[in-house]
Amino acid sequence: MKIKDEFLLNKLRCELAMQQALQEWQVKPQIYGMECPKCKSNQIWRCGISEGVQRYQCKNCQRRFQNRLQLVCDCLIPGKQVKCQDCPQFKEFLEIVKQKVDTLIDLSEIDLEKLESEA
Repeated sequence: MKIKDEFLLNKLRCELAMQQALQEWQVKPQIYGMECPKCKSNQIWRCGISEGVQRYQCKNCQRRFQNRLQLVCDCLIPGKQVKCQDCPQFKEFLEIVKQKVDTLIDLSEIDLEKLESEA
């Protein structure tokens, strides 16, 4: 098989895997980043403002820290936005796509085209 044909076959596998993964994808809007930097607990509460910056305290380890950057994930299609590259949900989605590709790896081009027409 020529390199170009192999490339096109892998591209078809990836596109099918992406379609299958998107059908199973559940949007889970979440806010990441508000956790204790020491123990990673999300059991935190506001603990005053210092020099105009909100401070927090962890209920588990009592550590105090400043507000950290938050990543809000509300993507309908993972990977469409630049901010998706650091999103834990996008990384989870990529793992699902990889698993789907692995299930399609032994299928022939004809089988893949049949699956594509059914989708």
